[in-house]
Amino acid sequence: MIIGDKISELRKERGMTQEQLGALVGVSSQAVSKWENGGAPDVELLPLIADVLGVSLDGLFGRDEKPGTDMSQTLVKYLLSFPSRTRMKELYDLLISSMSGMDFKFDLSEEMEKVLHVMDTAFIKDTQTGETAWLRSTQADDDGILLTVSAEDFPLYLLLPDPEGCYRQNLAPIEDYQKLFSLLGRENALKLLSWIAGRRQSSYIFASAVSEGSGIPIEETDRLLEELKDLGLVYSIDVETETGDTKAWQLRNSEALLPFLYFARWLMEKSNLYLYTWIQRRKPWLS
Repeated sequence: MIIGDKISELRKERGMTQEQLGALVGVSSQAVSKWENGGAPDVELLPLIADVLGVSLDGLFGRDEKPGTDMSQTLVKYLLSFPSRTRMKELYDLLISSMSGMDFKFDLSEEMEKVLHVMDTAFIKDTQTGETAWLRSTQADDDGILLTVSAEDFPLYLLLPDPEGCYRQNLAPIEDYQKLFSLLGRENALKLLSWIAGRRQSSYIFASAVSEGSGIPIEETDRLLEELKDLGLVYSIDVETETGDTKAWQLRNSEALLPFLYFARWLMEKSNLYLYTWIQRRKPWLS
C-alpha cells in the first residue's frame, strides 16, 4: 500500500480532517492532501505521523501491527512531545477529536465536523432571548453522558461513563444538598465564597480581611465563615497573634468550586443554542 493511501485511511478512521492532522504534525492541510494523492512525507515526519495516528511505523506502511499496543503509553509519549505549558490544551484538542470515535447510531458527518472544529468563542447572543449563551454540545445515552464546549475561550470536556450501579449512589444525601443550597442562597454567602476564591489559593486570610475586602460586615462574615465551615466549604487554623489566638481561613476543595459554578450556569441556561445535541438515554438520570 502506498503510504499516502494508508495515511488517508488511518486519518478517516480516526475522524480527522486533513487540517487537523496537519496541525498535529506541524504542516499545512495542503501538504497532507499532497501525501494522500501520491506524494510522501519527509522521512523525519514519519515517527510523529505514526504517533498522531496511533500506529507503529510498520502500521503506517501497511504492515501488520504487533499485538498488545499500549495506547496509554502512546498517549503519554504524544503529550510529552509538547511543552508542559501546552499539554493540557493538546489533551483537550485530542479529546474533542476523539468524539468522532463515539458510538453514534446515525450519520453525523456534517454535525461532527462542526463539533470537532474548536471555535474562537463559545459565547453568542441568542436572538430569541437577547441573552448571551454558551454554544454547548451534549451526548447522552445508556452508556453515559458527555458534555463539551469546543471553544478557545471556554474549553470544557466532561465525560461521565454510566457506573456499574447508578449515578445516584455517588451523590451526597439530599439533606446535605438542601443545607448547601440554603446557605448559598443567603445574602452575601456566595459573594463571600467568591471573594475568597479570587485570592491566591495557598494563602490563609483573617476574617477581618475578608470583611474589608468583600464589604460584608464583620459580624456577618464571622457567622457565614462558621456556617461554610460546618458544610466543609472552608476550614480554619488557629494563628497566635499579639491579641491572642485568631482563626485564619482558606477554601476547602477549592478546585471544585469553579466547575460547580460553571455547571450551575449550564443548568440555568435558558437558551436552546446547542452546537450539537444527541439524547438517546432510556435510563432515568438518577436511577
